[in-house]
Amino acid sequence: MSHIPLLWEKIKYSSNILLINHIRMDPDAFWSLSWFYQILKKLWKNVEAINDEKTPENFWFLEQNHIINPDLDITAFNPDLIISFDASSLDQLWKQYSENIDIFQNTDFFVIDHHLSNPAFGQYNIIKTDYSSTCEIVFEIIEELNYLEYMDNSIATCIFTWMITDTNIFYNQNTTPNTHRVAGELMNHWADFRAPIFEFYKKKSFKQSKLWWEILSKLQQVEKNWKLITYALVNNKDFEKTWTTDEDISGLINEFLSNMENSDVCFLLYPLKDWLIKASFRSKEIDVSKICQSYWGWGHKLAAWCSVDKDIDDFEKEILKNF
Repeated sequence: MSHIPLLWEKIKYSSNILLINHIRMDPDAFWSLSWFYQILKKLWKNVEAINDEKTPENFWFLEQNHIINPDLDITAFNPDLIISFDASSLDQLWKQYSENIDIFQNTDFFVIDHHLSNPAFGQYNIIKTDYSSTCEIVFEIIEELNYLEYMDNSIATCIFTWMITDTNIFYNQNTTPNTHRVAGELMNHWADFRAPIFEFYKKKSFKQSKLWWEILSKLQQVEKNWKLITYALVNNKDFEKTWTTDEDISGLINEFLSNMENSDVCFLLYPLKDWLIKASFRSKEIDVSKICQSYWGWGHKLAAWCSVDKDIDDFEKEILKNF
């Protein structure tokens, strides 16, 4: 049974609506929430959005960075409806959930997601694992509730940004006929399809190019059980040398590593600002999500990631044992 009509009823009679997405938000997490936020504002709803972190700077080009409020006092806001976007587990809601468990457990709580690993942790769950992204599910919700009339070119561009990032410009296997149908609808609403492609795939800073050069010079290839694995380890010295951060790595694995000829799997290991080590995987056929799930990570069969508190060299050895 679909919970979309029930969601409409809850929205209609709610006074304070709280939106949340997963920690270290990616474009799908941010713009699925952002789109819903803007629609609810047009419906004159009192709505707030939270995450443990501020909106990443590379998302600011659409001027929606004000939407997420990490400092919101949830108790004072007193929500009567909570909606989670793109989080596949409660752990991904991090401190906003762990420090407000009573509120989450005693409030109508909807989970909207597309990850196969999601255990349906909400009171109500709208989970469609055959969809390319959470944004595609949100589009269907907006469409079913007849809210498309509230979509302007800004909102349409937000959603188109999800499309080109989560499908790698319609290249990944999660691209479906419905994905292209939604893209057409967004263009009918004057989505600026050039802006997100430029921001996420074309634009490169000089220091980012220097960082990528450092990482590409470290590339390794090993063959295990007839599988060719391409990977690189990044350290803090690489960031210091190029005046960059882990955020400047964005795009490297899709543009270079995953397109390596004859490579079956590729991954990057690099330190985050909180000193955890992040592993980002891409694969042509091998299910890398199983590796990440063993470290409480998340993602999809051919694209997944996780973060661990381990020595990077030890983590490298552990990962290679999986192949």
